[in-house]
Amino acid sequence: MTVFRRRFHYLLLVGALLLAGCDSSSSGGDTIFLNHELTEDISGSPITLAFSADEVTTGRLQDITCNCELDVADFLDVQGFSKSDIVSARLEAADIVMLFPVNENVDFLDQAILKLTAPGISPTEVANTSSFPSSRTGSMNVLPNRDIASFLDRPTFGLILQIDPATLRAGQNYQMSLVLTMRLEVSGL
Repeated sequence: MTVFRRRFHYLLLVGALLLAGCDSSSSGGDTIFLNHELTEDISGSPITLAFSADEVTTGRLQDITCNCELDVADFLDVQGFSKSDIVSARLEAADIVMLFPVNENVDFLDQAILKLTAPGISPTEVANTSSFPSSRTGSMNVLPNRDIASFLDRPTFGLILQIDPATLRAGQNYQMSLVLTMRLEVSGL
């Protein structure tokens, strides 16, 4: 009788382990979440936004474009996925980093709004801030529940940073970089 009980408990344990490994809410395919930090365009150059103080005025929002093409295809390929596997995606973090002038902090800005762009899609705001630290890097507030998958599954996408500078140095050229952290949900293998 003792041997029978042991086998019964063993079979119960094995059965429970098998059931625990199954996703009962899934109808044949699981999804996987991937985090990706996007810092470069498709040519391998940093995401850079440049402007001259002579082209921008204080006190109003103005568009600064990176003139870059962004894509997540290479990242997905390395992970064993393609753009067609994207179920949903969202921006997790967006940081503005001052590149030039080297002694300038991001607090020269009063406000910044980040929008994603792509052919056939209206520019969509994904992050903003009106609070800038006295440092070379400032984090933006990511807007919740913004699915950006429609931008990522295009051949390429871009961005616009709308800025309202508080102060500018006359004749000065400015360069900023963006670091975007994304969370992609993709169809499982």
